[in-house]
Amino acid sequence: MIAEVILRVAGFERFNGQVPYYPRPSYGGPERCLRAICYEAQGYPKRLSDRFYAILDDSSWHEELTLDILRKSSFRLHSEQMVVECGEVIHKGYPFKIKGRIDGILTDLSGVDRLLEHKAINHFSFERYSQDEVPVDYLSQMTFYFVGLSKINPEIREGILLMKNKNTSQYLEYYVDYNLAEDVLKVREVIRSDGVRREGREFSGLYRSSMERFMEVERHRVEGTLPPRQYDPGDWHCSYCSFEELCDSSYLREFSSLSEGREFMEIEGAVRRYNELFTLRKETEREIEEAKAAIKGVMKAEGLKRASVDGFTVSLSLQKRRNLDKSLIPVEVLKKAEREELIEVLYVKPGGLKREATRNETDRSYS
Repeated sequence: MIAEVILRVAGFERFNGQVPYYPRPSYGGPERCLRAICYEAQGYPKRLSDRFYAILDDSSWHEELTLDILRKSSFRLHSEQMVVECGEVIHKGYPFKIKGRIDGILTDLSGVDRLLEHKAINHFSFERYSQDEVPVDYLSQMTFYFVGLSKINPEIREGILLMKNKNTSQYLEYYVDYNLAEDVLKVREVIRSDGVRREGREFSGLYRSSMERFMEVERHRVEGTLPPRQYDPGDWHCSYCSFEELCDSSYLREFSSLSEGREFMEIEGAVRRYNELFTLRKETEREIEEAKAAIKGVMKAEGLKRASVDGFTVSLSLQKRRNLDKSLIPVEVLKKAEREELIEVLYVKPGGLKREATRNETDRSYS
């Protein structure tokens, strides 16, 4: 009763028509799809689900909870949602001042001010960033705020990107400093709330490349063109995109216009390496299955389900796996549940274009 209406209410409450595109710090990062930004800049309608608005509100409340805790700490939190001017770029043919709102500034007991940027993210993203991936888009956004703060307080060169796991309430901190003159952002350290730490890395030109992307969006807007897809059809980025359906339909036309039959030696090295790795993968998979069968066969013959082998522990276990029996689902229900998606598949065949492959040759294909 409630589950069916609650998201609709959230969407209805927030809906106020299409929000026009303008260059802003959160759009500057390299991971945000440039093609999607160009759709938005050219006025294509966005398809936003009611759940999208609920997610926005959810993240805002998580941020407020975090800031409330920080207010009780030894840090002094101030300048919340302060507007800063982050640069100028051409937008719709005129100079446009990019502005952003910082989450706040943290002042420690020694009087050092640091920029604070808070993000509430899902568990899977949190785990990726906890390991070795880096939230480059969030760090790019921070460079805009550093540029803006330099006009107010040039002494602020350090910052904290604080990410909260919305599922587990764990925190992940990226402790950074920014060299404005050289456009170099250095992640000094990555710290988890459970005490796990790892070294950071250095990024050069994040702000500059973001501004170049905004100029590219303006060029496409003027020319009425679109850049190539940044992600292959079916990528998880696309499944969250407001322009997925529109992009897939236009991409079908673009793909059909691609030429074929040309000698293209520029990718010779990559093609040869791909073929070598594909062959190696097939051989490795076969050898793994053969070794697995040998191990299981001997253990069963000896009546073992767990054994110690020269420093290794080998065990057999039974697990239950749930699968859908489609024969029990009405055909009309199955059809409604089906979703058609575009995927790109790469084929690498032995021989040149003029030579027809025989039937016993195996395609090297990857989606």
